[in-house]
Amino acid sequence: MLHAYLDESHDAKTERVFAVAAVFGSDEQWAGLKAKWLARAGACVFHAADCEAGRKAFAGRSREDNQALYADLVRILADSHLIGFGSVMDLKGYNEFFPDRPREIPYFRCFRDVVAQCGEWTAQCVPRDMLTVHIDRRFETDYNAKVLFSYFVTTPEWEHGKFLNPEMDIADRFKIGIQVADLYVREVMKHFENQLSPEPRPTRRSMRTLLASKRFGADFHTREFFESFHGQFDRLAEEAGVSAIEYEQWLLRTGQADSMSSRNRYLIETTPKREGALGDGPI
Repeated sequence: MLHAYLDESHDAKTERVFAVAAVFGSDEQWAGLKAKWLARAGACVFHAADCEAGRKAFAGRSREDNQALYADLVRILADSHLIGFGSVMDLKGYNEFFPDRPREIPYFRCFRDVVAQCGEWTAQCVPRDMLTVHIDRRFETDYNAKVLFSYFVTTPEWEHGKFLNPEMDIADRFKIGIQVADLYVREVMKHFENQLSPEPRPTRRSMRTLLASKRFGADFHTREFFESFHGQFDRLAEEAGVSAIEYEQWLLRTGQADSMSSRNRYLIETTPKREGALGDGPI
């Protein structure tokens, strides 16, 4: 069995950068990492942001000890045979061109990109196996994540859906895989947050360690991406079989308000009219 653990990260005020990332591998690869992770972290439930800031479970430790733990866990991940991918959004750029979208859209857009990449990896594995996706428990998005994931797995237009276990796991931070995904997604988020600074900062040492393994990467959707996407929006919506007018009429007919739940329900109810489920449609 293959497993992909996903987590999300953003800047302190969720104003600049939003990221979702996955760490992917086989049972054997995860077991190898878990043994080393537990030997180094012990019973500590690792949370990257808290470790760096020396807060919560890490408040009673010295800064040097926290830095050493963080660096050692990065090295354990880099030395494993696991692979990672992240999807990142420039929130200011996105909000400039799409100011009225539901606030959950950044999570679901990045989630979609990461699930698609994990599906491609699964299709390329030899021998081929089924993939189980695990996501960190996030009450505000769990329901819609499961709805969207089910759509991915069952829509015939996405050929890799047949390789995914339709039962997505909603996990908690006691699972080592979620802690690993938390570490990687923070590195991805911080890397691109630094690139957006008025004076771009050097790549963090921890990110350099992961990149040097040649098994970790990410896509960054910049302001220019959203500007271009906005210019093509009407054409893409038409190709995807989506009509803003039809959607508004559907909202009135069903008594729904515009939300992520409503968009997912509309997407599923009108599936026969659509093609390219994982393409760049209005979601």
